[in-house]
Amino acid sequence: MQKSILFILLIFSGIAVYGQHSYKIYTGPLLSVSRDSDKPQHNIVGTPYFNVNFMSAIIGNTNEKAPIRYDAHLDRIEILFDDKVYEVPRNEDIPVFKFEMINTPIVYIKETNGYYFRLVDGKNQLLKKEKIKLKEIKSSIEPNSLIKEGYIKFEKQNPLYFIKADEKLLQVPKNAKDFVSIYPDRREELERFIKENNIKIKQEESLIKLVQFMNR
Repeated sequence: MQKSILFILLIFSGIAVYGQHSYKIYTGPLLSVSRDSDKPQHNIVGTPYFNVNFMSAIIGNTNEKAPIRYDAHLDRIEILFDDKVYEVPRNEDIPVFKFEMINTPIVYIKETNGYYFRLVDGKNQLLKKEKIKLKEIKSSIEPNSLIKEGYIKFEKQNPLYFIKADEKLLQVPKNAKDFVSIYPDRREELERFIKENNIKIKQEESLIKLVQFMNR
């Protein structure tokens, strides 16, 4: 654990610790994050985290491991060290976080300065963008809720999918016709594969199969 933090500190040459409020967007070197977001609040429902629990992950292109979690509301990676939470700055020097318990890593994409789940690696990478937004509810609609005068809810959005090839990042279209038009040189073989395999562009499993085929 000590080595994991030292690795990050060596990259960013120092640690700046600030007493900040929850959900402020930070910039600069590794910074402390308020743990207030972990405490239940009477007017807030849900969580901004893809998984509220910290999970062990390999940090960057090293063998160092540390517990991390992903804040899908602010699009940031948090790391737990000595019972304190720190934000890992967005930087291509730490391009990937590989979880030990799940096969889908989180990768940093410099073109958008953001994080994505990488579903397929290779010449054509299939990336999934998770997003959680804050939504104001004027009156309580949750069953058995003790909140009667409205509240704020963290609401998970439908994910967006992207294909990264070379230095280009393209959002996956909503239908097969628009998808194959992006690749005019491979139009016939893609149309054939989509038809023969009953590929549904809006289904994640189908997209994975399609991009894996493109990488053959």
